[in-house]
Amino acid sequence: MNNQGELITLDRIGFEKVNTALGMLYEEWYSLISKDLSVIDGINIELGCGASFINKINQSIKKTDVFLNSNTDFKLDAMEVGEKFENKISNLILVNVFHHVSNPELFFKSAEKSLLEGGRIIMIEPSNNFWSKLVYKFIGHEKFDTKQSNWNFESKDPLFDSNQALSWIIFERDFKKFKNLFPMLSLIKKKNIMPVSYLISGGHTFNTRIGRIIKIIRKIERLFFDKNFGMFQLICIEKI
Repeated sequence: MNNQGELITLDRIGFEKVNTALGMLYEEWYSLISKDLSVIDGINIELGCGASFINKINQSIKKTDVFLNSNTDFKLDAMEVGEKFENKISNLILVNVFHHVSNPELFFKSAEKSLLEGGRIIMIEPSNNFWSKLVYKFIGHEKFDTKQSNWNFESKDPLFDSNQALSWIIFERDFKKFKNLFPMLSLIKKKNIMPVSYLISGGHTFNTRIGRIIKIIRKIERLFFDKNFGMFQLICIEKI
């Protein structure tokens, strides 16, 4: 990536076509997010979009990232959304991005300022349960630290530095603190999803080429395993 913010060209094929199974899982995430979007008339923005194809599911969503690339609509830092879009945002979307935010309190202040009344922050984030904790601690390459005392953590590279337990820390362990700091932000949904399908797909590391078999796996997961063992969590917060 280019530190000067110059245009970076992404692979035009897209990961969802290279790894069909992974693409299907992302398509499910995007569909779930679309169902929970606020209907308030405003701007819909995805933060940290990377190679996202969420606009194929919902064309109203503008894709942004801290670096300009061929897949972004414009450049935007999550910490600046309040300054640049004060009272203009109906939905802020973060897919596996929030745990890279090194100063969550500053982010929520900025997000709250940007949202219209009834606007929402919708995230897909790592969950914390018996199964997911094992996966993230022993298989994952990113830190999963439930004992981090403060919300903030040191970050020299926002693309790689993270704590995958951050959403659990804020919305479960320290939820009372969150409510005290942000009384206008109401947590309206937490839903666990995908215990093993992401692993079986190979994620962004491997292409296991299982293709449409992933649909069968997801049907079984939804029926029996998502609630208690999902590796990921859909989180929805609304400004009241």
